[in-house]
Amino acid sequence: MTTSRTAEIAAGIYWVGGCAQDGGLHCNPYLIIEGNEGVLIDPGSVLDFEDVYENVCSLIALEKIKYVILQHQDPDLCSAVPLFEKAGAKFEIVTHWRTQTLVKYYGIQSNYYIINENNFLLKLKSGRTLGFVLTPYLHFPGAFTSYDYQTKTLFSSDLFGAFSYEWSLYAGEDYLGKMKTFHEHYMPSNSILRPVMEMFLGMDIAMIVPQHGSIIKGNVISYIKALRDLECGTLLNPIKRDLAKSGGYMGICSAVLKRLGSIFNQESVRELVADMELTLDDNLNITDYNVTGNELWNLIFEQILVRKGISWLIVIEPLTETLSKEYDIPMPEVFESHIKKIEDEASSLSEQNRMLKEVNTRLESSIQESQNKLIRCAITGLYNFSFFKNYLASEINSIFTDFSEQNPGLIVISLDNIERIEYLYGHDEVEAVQRNVVFILEALKEGNEMLFKLQGFTFAFYIPQTTKEAALVFAEKIRNSVATSEKFIEKVTASIGLAWLSEIREKAEYHGKLDEAFYNVVAMRTKIARNMGRNIVCSQSSITEYTEDIGKILIADSDEISVDVLKTALENINYRVIAISDGQTAMQIARDEKPLLIISEVMIPKMDGFLFREEMLTDSSTSKIPFIYLSYLKNDESVLRASSLGVEHYFKKPFMLSELMGVIQNRIKGEMR
Repeated sequence: MTTSRTAEIAAGIYWVGGCAQDGGLHCNPYLIIEGNEGVLIDPGSVLDFEDVYENVCSLIALEKIKYVILQHQDPDLCSAVPLFEKAGAKFEIVTHWRTQTLVKYYGIQSNYYIINENNFLLKLKSGRTLGFVLTPYLHFPGAFTSYDYQTKTLFSSDLFGAFSYEWSLYAGEDYLGKMKTFHEHYMPSNSILRPVMEMFLGMDIAMIVPQHGSIIKGNVISYIKALRDLECGTLLNPIKRDLAKSGGYMGICSAVLKRLGSIFNQESVRELVADMELTLDDNLNITDYNVTGNELWNLIFEQILVRKGISWLIVIEPLTETLSKEYDIPMPEVFESHIKKIEDEASSLSEQNRMLKEVNTRLESSIQESQNKLIRCAITGLYNFSFFKNYLASEINSIFTDFSEQNPGLIVISLDNIERIEYLYGHDEVEAVQRNVVFILEALKEGNEMLFKLQGFTFAFYIPQTTKEAALVFAEKIRNSVATSEKFIEKVTASIGLAWLSEIREKAEYHGKLDEAFYNVVAMRTKIARNMGRNIVCSQSSITEYTEDIGKILIADSDEISVDVLKTALENINYRVIAISDGQTAMQIARDEKPLLIISEVMIPKMDGFLFREEMLTDSSTSKIPFIYLSYLKNDESVLRASSLGVEHYFKKPFMLSELMGVIQNRIKGEMR
C-alpha cells in the first residue's frame, strides 16, 4: 500500500485519490466534509480501494459519509462501492436513474437518491447545496456532473480528464494536449460535446475537478472553449483543409510530435527522433528534414513503434486519423500493418468478444440516433440551427485562417404566413408545409449548396462560392418557387435575406467573429424583408445595424450570480437588460420603461415577486407584459399562486439556461406577432 495522502483543494473539499494506474488514467475521488456529513464523489475502482479508503478514513469517520455520488456507471469510478459497504459504511447512492439500472450489478446494497426525482439538487443539513448537470452521451446516456454552489467547483467526471503518464494534482502548461487526446479517444462527437460546453460557459465555475487527469484551477474558460471546439469521435467528418496552406507534411508531423510531448514529455520525444535526419526547435516544431514529406509522415510512426511500442501508437491514433481525413492523405502504413493486425486478432479471440462487438454496435447505433436528434430537425430531417451555427463557424474560420479568397453567400428564408395556417388548419398542416418547402428547396439546389432548418419557420442556404448577381438570382428563384407552388393548403410566401462574406470580411471589428456577423446581417435583412411587406428579397442594408438592441427585458432579482449569467446571455443576442434588486423599484421601472418581458425572483426585498405581479395587473399599461418567475422557492403552494396571477412559466434555481432562453424567446415572439 502507498503512503496515505490527501489534499484540501477548496473549502471542505479534499482530493483522496489513489496511485496512478497503467495506461495513464489516474484515480481522482473527492470528499466533501460539511459539519458531520461527508459526500464521497466517484470513489474509484477495486484497484484503488485501499489507498482511497485509507485517505478517506484519515479525514472523517466512515459512518459520517452520508452520500456517495456516482456520475456514470464505469468500474473505474463505481466498483469500489461494495468494498466501502463491506467496511461498514452506510450511505445513499446519488446518481441518475439510467446509471442506477447498471451500477446495481456491482452488488451495491445501499439505497438510491435519484437526482432526476429530486430536482437535480442535493441539500446537506447545513444548507450547502450541490446541483447536478446532465451531460448525456459524454460518454454514457445517464452521465452528469456535480456543482458545489459554495465554492463554485465543478466535479466533471470524465469531462476535462486526461491521460497523465507524468501526473500532477494541478494541471500544468502541457495539460491541454493530454486532455484533448483523452477526449479524442472517449467522446463520441463534437456535436454532442459542444452544447454541454456552451452550457458550462454560462455557469460561474472557479475550478474543474475531473475523475482522471489533473485539477484545473484558474482560466477554466480556455479549457471549456478547447473542448467546445474539439473535433472528436468519428460521427462527423472533419472539414477538408489544404495541406500546402497549413505547412505541408512538416506542419502535421510537428503537430503529432507536440501532442506526444504534452502527453509524455519533450525529452522522450527528442529521444524518439534522435537518429532521424530532422531538426526540432524548442517547441518540437520540425524546422528541417532530408526526405520527402510522405516519407517523413511514415518514418515518424515507424520510429514510434520501434522505439516506444504499440502503446504510443494507440494513444496518438485519433489525432493521426483526424489529420489524415482533414488533409485527405493516407494513414501511415504502420497503422495498417500493426494496428489492424492486432484488431483482427482481438476480434477472433472468442465468442465473448463477438458478443461484445454486438453490444458496441448497438451502443453506436444508439449514439447515432441520439446524435441525429441533437443535430437534425425532427420534422424536416435537415441539420438544425445548432449544427448550422457550428458549421458556419468552422467554414468561415477556415476561410479566414487560410487567407482564402473564397466568397460564400448566405440566404435565410422565412415563411411569412405560417401563423395563419396553424390557426386555421392546425399543427399537422404546418408540419406538412415545412416538409413541402424542403421538397421545393432541395429541387432548386444547383451544386454544393448546404440547406439547414433554423429556428421557427426559417431555413438557410449556405453557398460555398458565389457572386452577388448569382446569389440574388438564386434567392429570387426560391421566392418565386415558394409563392407559386400549389403544394400548400393555401398560398405561402417567403421573406428572404442574403449577404456575401466579402461585404464584412475586411472590417477589423469583426475579426474573430466573422461567422456571427455574417449570420446576423442576413437575419437582419430577412427581418427587413418581412417589415417591407413580405414575399420580398432584401440584399442591401447597413451591415452594422444588427448590433442595436432589439428590446428591453427587466430582471427583478437580488441574486447577483443568477442576474449576471442571464444578463450576459440576453445581451449576447442584443436585448437591453435592466436589472433591479427589489420589487418596489422594479414596479416603477416597469411602468416607465414598458419592457418586452419581466423575469422576477419570488423572494425579493421591499415587494416580493407575487405582490409585484399583483401591482402590475392593476395597471393597464403593465398588465399585458409577459412575466416569468425564476426562484429558489418553488412548491405546490407557490406554483398555484403564480398560476392564479396568470404566470405560466415558473423556473426553479439552479436553472437550465438553454431551456429558459427558449421560453424567453418564444414569449417575446408570441407577444410581437
